[in-house]
Amino acid sequence: MFDYKPDRPKVLLVDEKIQNLILIKDILIPLDLDLYIAKTGQEALERVAQTDFDMILLETMMSDMDGYEVCRQIKSLTHEHDLSILFMSELQTHEDKAKGFESGADDYLVKPFYEKEMFARVQLHLKKRTVIKYLKSLLKRSYHELYNPLSVIKTSAEMYGYHYPKNSYVDTMHAAAKSLHLIYEDLYYALETKKKGPLRNDFIDLAVFVRKRTEYFILLAEVKNIRIELETEDQCFIEIPPSDLQRIVDNTISNAIKYSFENTIIRIYLKKNSHITLRVTNHGSTIINPHYIFSDGYREAYDTVGMGVGLEIVASICQRHNIRSKVESKDGTTTFTYTFKGGDDESHSA
Repeated sequence: MFDYKPDRPKVLLVDEKIQNLILIKDILIPLDLDLYIAKTGQEALERVAQTDFDMILLETMMSDMDGYEVCRQIKSLTHEHDLSILFMSELQTHEDKAKGFESGADDYLVKPFYEKEMFARVQLHLKKRTVIKYLKSLLKRSYHELYNPLSVIKTSAEMYGYHYPKNSYVDTMHAAAKSLHLIYEDLYYALETKKKGPLRNDFIDLAVFVRKRTEYFILLAEVKNIRIELETEDQCFIEIPPSDLQRIVDNTISNAIKYSFENTIIRIYLKKNSHITLRVTNHGSTIINPHYIFSDGYREAYDTVGMGVGLEIVASICQRHNIRSKVESKDGTTTFTYTFKGGDDESHSA
């Protein structure tokens, strides 16, 4: 039996009519919830900014802002992607319901309420929310447990290389540890970003950043006899959180290595003009559907080691920072291209 005991669920009720709020409160009393109230869409947004809610019961028709727009704005907040939103509405056509789900709602309750149905649906979504919170907590604890032994393996392999002759077995072990560490960082990034919300931007010289990150991947490439050629221009400043940039660069280079044939070359170009363009080209199997590469859950090579989450993270970062991303694949050559704002029209000192 699932017996995880979270804090009392926090539920926000949003409706302009006080009689509706009283009715909903009476229906939900047996669930032992912390109930909050908002009478307008703007007030709902302000409350969401102040409190981490487990669920929102949201009226669709309000005078200042309709529920659909409120829902879209809440779901646009990175740290609120997992929040359950249930619409309450007298509108009950298929088009109305479709509009609600398209705006990001998890369920749609039609007025007048059937009390047992409302109670059952709210209870179901809260149980799902509890399971998700428990799994996230379990994953987070697991990450900390994994990090220490993984660091020991990496450090030991590095120290061996300093004190003993080059050994292909140790190099392979070290490369595998680095690959696992990249997966760890992707998963931890995904959880922490959703929890904390948007990160602080820094001015970063992309040329310096790419050169440093490329050094990290040299060993992974050498294990497959792959050579990395780097051609960059200096003073390529962009404004972005460092951790976001690292996820883009690391995932792109690691995927290039992962899907390259042995004894090939990976070329990394960084060019500056009106914008800054980062391009990574590798040689391996042709990607059949390159336009799906950044889609949630999509992976072409399911037999290849990896969790397939890295490029999903890259896609979300590009969308958040208005970075244009493009994938081209033909005759065994695949190119990932990212276009950043910046270039000749901006100047920053390091």
